[in-house]
Amino acid sequence: MIHRLEIDKNGLELGTRGDWAFPVAGGFKTANILDYEGERFECHFHAETELTLVEAGEMYYQANDRVELLREGDAVFVNCNVIHAGWQCNGADCWYSPLNFSTVMVSGHENSLIEQRFVRPLLEEHLLPMLFLHRDRAEDAPLLAVVDEIYRVRREKKEGRELLLKAALCRFWYQIYQIARQRESVLPDRGTTAVKAAIRFMEEHYTEHLTLARLSATCGLSRSEFCRTFHRLTGRTPFHYLQHLRVRRSLPLLEKGELSVTEIASRVGFSGGSYYAEIFRRFVGTSPLDYRRQNK
Repeated sequence: MIHRLEIDKNGLELGTRGDWAFPVAGGFKTANILDYEGERFECHFHAETELTLVEAGEMYYQANDRVELLREGDAVFVNCNVIHAGWQCNGADCWYSPLNFSTVMVSGHENSLIEQRFVRPLLEEHLLPMLFLHRDRAEDAPLLAVVDEIYRVRREKKEGRELLLKAALCRFWYQIYQIARQRESVLPDRGTTAVKAAIRFMEEHYTEHLTLARLSATCGLSRSEFCRTFHRLTGRTPFHYLQHLRVRRSLPLLEKGELSVTEIASRVGFSGGSYYAEIFRRFVGTSPLDYRRQNK
């Protein structure tokens, strides 16, 4: 069964927010990176902060322009609205578990003293866009112990687990705050804004003929700078991303079974059915017709 992220036209991931009663999502089950089309989850961002724990295997993980290899027991924290993606290493399984949480779990309510002193600086002053934690690195052990507690509490069906999870998240935030306060504030990477604008434009116009000149113009960069910046922050060239986007948008149409492969190719922006099938196989590992038979 192929998995895919649900990403809106702005590049925001859908379905990660939990609810206002308890704004935590995920952390229960593991996903396998090989179950995604192209053996990767595509670059995206969201308003919630995210923890990801690797439980078996290894994967490459990118947050903004930083890429690291995560192995079993490693974890990564990604701050809100940071572009991130992950992909397989050597074609092997990697089981991992993402957990999204709103910072209201730490701050309690808007404009609280905790939000003003301990939360907002990490969100607005660009002190800690991401934090990679490695099990074989001694200095990461205290924070990884809290990460392990977060996942243990999340999965236990124990009376009062909501309180215990909130307490664990607050301890986690306290420790990353201590790390962040030792760092200097940096100017936001203008490339991030440009790439988000380009992704938004692709999501809205992927059915059209898109040229490099047209894409670079949407974010005010030259074509060469746009290509460098896009690849730096997403790990893909702009057209590689666009091809993957078109394939992703074709999957629900294949599953419905109402249109021919040629009609679907045209509807999602490919120039012909054979080219669509070639790109589809590259990302999904099977033909459009075989995918339809397996998922109809």
